[in-house]
Amino acid sequence: METQQKFKILFLCTANSARSLMAEAIFRQFADDSFEVTSAGTEPTQPEPEALKALSAIGVTTDGLRSKSLTEIDLPAYDYIISLCDRARTECQLLCSDDQFIAWDFPDPVTSKKTDAFRKTAHELSERIKMLLLILRKRSDRPQLFDAPNEFFKILSDPLRLQMILMLHKHGELCVCQFVDATGKSQPKVSQPKVSRHLAQLREYGLLSDRKDQRWVYYRINPALPDWMAAVIATTAEYHPQQTSQPIKDINNGCV
Repeated sequence: METQQKFKILFLCTANSARSLMAEAIFRQFADDSFEVTSAGTEPTQPEPEALKALSAIGVTTDGLRSKSLTEIDLPAYDYIISLCDRARTECQLLCSDDQFIAWDFPDPVTSKKTDAFRKTAHELSERIKMLLLILRKRSDRPQLFDAPNEFFKILSDPLRLQMILMLHKHGELCVCQFVDATGKSQPKVSQPKVSRHLAQLREYGLLSDRKDQRWVYYRINPALPDWMAAVIATTAEYHPQQTSQPIKDINNGCV
């Protein structure tokens, strides 16, 4: 019987002592046997005791975790390489292909003065990694998680899709009927099938995630997006507030 090829994930940061090491442990805890994950640093030191403590506090095993050098890693062998600090992104992005590299810029809990910095980092990494795994599992037949920049701008070039993304940036979560109502304020109302079709395209690309709550399906911007994509969306929303000025209907008051 042919062995199924595993998705190989690499998390990077400078010291490989906290953020990337925590991401490795959390990903391994949540993933199944179809994934292989490790972490490394450009200047590795040793695991931070507070990082290990934060992982244990959320039930993530820390057995076998060690800081590793990037020189131990065969970068082309990995499907996705995720940097967790700006320095690692700067030093390593040019060594990777565009469809292989994802940048998440997490604040360093080691240098933070906040007492809950490691706990917060562990929680935020867990949320992003859960979403990343959800999308990877849905798109197991497709080698790329996020397409090249030209595809990102292509999918946002449609005025309706762009407006819906900006609305989600402002409001956090919305359901289909809220989009239908809001997009009809300054133009002929868009039909629900058309809105649903565009939402499905955004979700398929990986820009959106969804959740079902009783009779409603809510959409939000995927928190696992590369940071540069999130920054483009945020900047566009800041400079074009008219795109999101429409009032949003309360779904408890007549949204069907």
